[in-house]
Amino acid sequence: MKKLNFKLLVLMVLSFCFISILYAKNEAAVVVDNQIAWTNIEQAIPQNKISKKKFILINLYTDWCGWCKKMEENTYQDAGIIALMNENLTAAKFNAETTAPINFNGKTYNFVKTGARGANQLALDLGSVGNKLGYPTIVVLDENGNKLQAFPGFKDVETLSIVLNYFKSGSYKTMDFQQYQSGQ
Repeated sequence: MKKLNFKLLVLMVLSFCFISILYAKNEAAVVVDNQIAWTNIEQAIPQNKISKKKFILINLYTDWCGWCKKMEENTYQDAGIIALMNENLTAAKFNAETTAPINFNGKTYNFVKTGARGANQLALDLGSVGNKLGYPTIVVLDENGNKLQAFPGFKDVETLSIVLNYFKSGSYKTMDFQQYQSGQ
């Protein structure tokens, strides 16, 4: 009888451990689902081809940029933004001041010393608006990696939602962003 009770106890403990492991894996999946599925700049196009999404969003940032950190802590943590981004596009982070050569869309881009700091030529090509590069800058590309538009500066949840829906709706094909934003 004692052997039977001991076996039953071991079976119960093992069952409890197994259920706990399954629950922990499900909890980890929930956490992942509540985050933007970021990739790096060099994997953006290959990953986008696999996922067959229409757009690639590049988050140009620097390590020292306070507004970049504020977007990371606030805007990119919003559940609506996370859902819009994960559903509609491939998202890539790119430190614009990286000194390592970057291979993107069949071309190699190098660091260029400009002013006190400098930037990678790819960041300059993608993110410059009016020959100026600021941080953060959101760049939207088509599925082949061609630049559609760059949006410099901090974006709160509402503004980034408008940007994402501008592309999701296809409105970028028929009107400029200012028209879309003003509702014309």
